[in-house]
Amino acid sequence: MSRTYLNKQYQGGMTAAGWLIIMAIVLFFMYLAIKLVPAYMEYFSIKSSLKSVAEESTSSTSKSDLKRYISGRFSVNSIDVVETDDVEIKDVDGGKALYIEYENRIALFGNISALLEFKHEEPLN
Repeated sequence: MSRTYLNKQYQGGMTAAGWLIIMAIVLFFMYLAIKLVPAYMEYFSIKSSLKSVAEESTSSTSKSDLKRYISGRFSVNSIDVVETDDVEIKDVDGGKALYIEYENRIALFGNISALLEFKHEEPLN
């Protein structure tokens, strides 16, 4: 009989406990992705809404018209995490810009939450 079969250093593979640990880590990150990805998708929807409003507006467009355009975009895209009043119209070099800054708190499990902070500025044409 060969000595390689009796020597433990040639045996390989993971134990059941090792597989459980790996699976727990993978499942944890999948759970985080499932909980956090919708918030980022909503942010990109807000960003595209502001971009489309900025493209169809100019620096001389009134604030009430801008708010109305933003409200319409938010309504069409079913954005409810922010209000139209959360969008500021800032004076920047060369004109005006739409600016939004908001936080989104997502409950993960128990008393543990994730706090996501978003901000975006879109210059008006």
